[in-house]
Amino acid sequence: MGNFVNISLWLCVAFLVADYPLQTNFVFAFRYKYKYGGIFHVSIHFVMGTVFLFPYLINWQIWVVLVVLNVLHYFIDTVAKKNIWMLFADQAAHLVLIVAGAFFAAGAIPMALPDTVARYYFSTSLPLYLIGYIVATFAGTIVIYFVKMTFRSDYTGRGIFGYEKFTGVLSRAATVTAILLGARYHPALFLAAPLGEGLRLAHIMSKTKDDRQYRDVYYLDVILSFVYAAAIGTALTFVR
Repeated sequence: MGNFVNISLWLCVAFLVADYPLQTNFVFAFRYKYKYGGIFHVSIHFVMGTVFLFPYLINWQIWVVLVVLNVLHYFIDTVAKKNIWMLFADQAAHLVLIVAGAFFAAGAIPMALPDTVARYYFSTSLPLYLIGYIVATFAGTIVIYFVKMTFRSDYTGRGIFGYEKFTGVLSRAATVTAILLGARYHPALFLAAPLGEGLRLAHIMSKTKDDRQYRDVYYLDVILSFVYAAAIGTALTFVR
């Protein structure tokens, strides 16, 4: 299998970084406002692929994988995602392509790296932690939004406000971190896991005190956010 696992993990990191933290509101709007916006989006993916797979760029197979993945990414993204099931199907399609690409390039030989860098780059723990945190934080914002949109039809036209995105990312990161620290150092630290979501709920309530139509949605948001982040944090405790 060669370097299949290492390549697939870093391809996942590159995909997640480009699709979530770097897909800002500006990039998202740009994608749909201009016909070449999708090309701009996949170009970011291509650049992230070269960044995270830099030790392998001396192999032609990696360049083929990056080009093919991003061409297919462009066409997958032309399908509108109207509910959580379509979002899952979209992400599953990208994951299948990443695995296939990593399998194709598994024989690629990386350039020599300094021992300190190689210790982290060729481990599984660093990319898995990065994947876990991005999925819990930035991707969590989108997942939870689609859940709300799927089960509340009157919520469909409402976008994600900046304060919702920012506080959600921070609170889920805090939840994951508290669980990891509790597992590693002392169980009492688990008690800090829900604090971020509690503070976020108070903040949301203060920002939307006159918006009673979606009051139940805000509670659902916080509960889902905590359960989602706690599940990912728990999974990460098994990473070694």
